[in-house]
Amino acid sequence: MNVLTALSVFVLLSLPSTDSELQDFRYNGSGLALITPLGSGILAIPWGYGSALYLERGSAARCIPWQWDESTRGSAPSSYGDSAAICINRSGSDYVVLFSPDSLLELYGPFIKGGRAVFDGIGNLWFTADGYLYRNGISTGLELESHTVSVDPSGIQVAFCDSNDRICILNTSDGISSILSSDYRFYSPEFVSCEGTVVIVSPTLEGEIVKVSPEDGTCASLAEGSMPFWWKEMETVLYSMTSDDGHRITAGEIWSVSPGGVNQQITFSPGIHEIHPIVSGGAVFAIDAVTGSLIPVPDR
Repeated sequence: MNVLTALSVFVLLSLPSTDSELQDFRYNGSGLALITPLGSGILAIPWGYGSALYLERGSAARCIPWQWDESTRGSAPSSYGDSAAICINRSGSDYVVLFSPDSLLELYGPFIKGGRAVFDGIGNLWFTADGYLYRNGISTGLELESHTVSVDPSGIQVAFCDSNDRICILNTSDGISSILSSDYRFYSPEFVSCEGTVVIVSPTLEGEIVKVSPEDGTCASLAEGSMPFWWKEMETVLYSMTSDDGHRITAGEIWSVSPGGVNQQITFSPGIHEIHPIVSGGAVFAIDAVTGSLIPVPDR
């Protein structure tokens, strides 16, 4: 075990307890579907994807301060520092909203079809809309139909999946795309920086989490599981290992895996089905798939 892996395991075993001030979030509303870190708090999307909430330590949950109505539905959000972005559908049109916990910053659209908005390593906002790739709300002129993308820290390479579930790389400098050949079927690939090297971490339709080289497509299976979250400070992947009956999740625990493939189970709670792990303020949180509750990790 190398120093990085040992450090990662030590930190995970030393996470704050449930009594820690770091975990003093107060949320008593409807169940949560998705969570993502935002500043020092958590951006939460309740079931139905019809609103967005900001959860901060020591305060009651509050609605993000821009108007939702009965026709509004949101996708999975992304964040960078104190800013977040989400693609919403309102009255049949798509918009990309850039916001902070306290204010609406930008509204892009309307579009016929918008994709998930993401950030690069210096805070530029990227998304696809109506067949083109956009940067900070302005079309790059590069055609791209994919609706889920990831951008490398430099903003030069864009990863996406084609119709055959293969990871493709679009070079924004010259507009040339390449396909990374693999026997896996990928979705939602994400660029991450690991020990100074940029790699891709992606879940697969086969139920694995795979590390992929963007240079030559070399793949290394890290774990069986889903919903990976890259903990950049620890250079560790958090993920959920679940079971289901074909209709609903019947069991779920949070695990971690190092880039070298060293796995560790983090939660041991048969009565709580943890999914969607994230890190906020140095503490790990997840969602209970049954109740939609916010769960501090470890939960015991």
